[in-house]
Amino acid sequence: MSSFTARHHRTRNISIAAGSLIAMTAAALAPSQVSASQSHHATNPMAAVAKHKVVWTGFDNPRQLQTTPNGDILIANAGHGGKACQGHGQNAICVGASGSVQRISFGKHGPAIKTVMSRLLSGAGPDGSFAVGSDGASKRLGGPYYSIITYAPPDVIPHGLPGWQSGKLLAKYPNGRNKVVANITAFEKRHDPDGEGFESDPYSVLALQNKILVADAAGDDILAVKHGKVSLWALMPEYGKKVDAVPTVLTKGTDGKIYVGELHSEMPGKAKVWKYNRNGKVLRSWGHFTTVTGVARASDGTLYVSELFGGKCSTDQIPKCFPGRVVRVETDGTRSYRKVPFPAGIAVSHGKVYVAAFSIAPAKGAFGNPDWSGQIWQLFTQS
Repeated sequence: MSSFTARHHRTRNISIAAGSLIAMTAAALAPSQVSASQSHHATNPMAAVAKHKVVWTGFDNPRQLQTTPNGDILIANAGHGGKACQGHGQNAICVGASGSVQRISFGKHGPAIKTVMSRLLSGAGPDGSFAVGSDGASKRLGGPYYSIITYAPPDVIPHGLPGWQSGKLLAKYPNGRNKVVANITAFEKRHDPDGEGFESDPYSVLALQNKILVADAAGDDILAVKHGKVSLWALMPEYGKKVDAVPTVLTKGTDGKIYVGELHSEMPGKAKVWKYNRNGKVLRSWGHFTTVTGVARASDGTLYVSELFGGKCSTDQIPKCFPGRVVRVETDGTRSYRKVPFPAGIAVSHGKVYVAAFSIAPAKGAFGNPDWSGQIWQLFTQS
């Protein structure tokens, strides 16, 4: 959308439309009423999710996951906003510089985590949930770390915060500073590829060997950045005047092809995953998904897809049942499902599948429960 406020409301409105998530669950999810450590299935929501291993917890609204050339995993944390708040109640947006990019490496002594980019622009609710900002991160061999920042107009960013990051693709070398590589929002403002007026929400990034791809979720296109210059790589399909594709994730499969997931809407089964060649030509698609927020293609051809609000659970069933699931699509088209609360980015590394769970939650936890912070789960091992 055209601002942090609009983008934040768009994220929240998807869930509100699906069942008024914030209004209906804030009181019901107080720690005194439900704890993630309770063992009874009826009151323990974690008993109803897929078997998993929590690799790390305490992330700030973890969104895109990308593997590095050596198999480490980058996590784009949208942050938890800040102390500069505007508006009231569900319409409040608090802005800060709490976004970051972190890297998980896997050694013989277990996973280790390191922050590789910090002080990134972030907007969130007063409780730090449903943040927007640094939603995507990537890295190529020998290159810097990249992050994409959603757009906010100058008048909503208080003085002293890094407003210069708004709508930009950023890069940072180790021991260096965050620098602007390209102005993604400026391209949308000048060219408006989908012809629907100026709306920009840079959301996902993929660093390739000779260019960087950026998904503009509100602009409904994929842009290519090369030597600082921005060009149109692919325009997403139109579903009518009121429903856009909303590309939320870019990733490269082990087959070298580019995969794009779309949010589409909160309507069940309407979203797709698209497969492109390196030149932006559509090769094929998979349909019947719901609100796609993560995609990974494994070496054996298996496709993994995160559905933010997928499954049979609605938001008014929280905490007994969380919306969200991961879909595994075999090469013959067979599908299986794993329940994951609010999943986002998904990645395959060394034959293991990792997913961002509670992706709308800050590090301190969500809905009054500190156990429901942003997390990285190992969901299953490839067969």
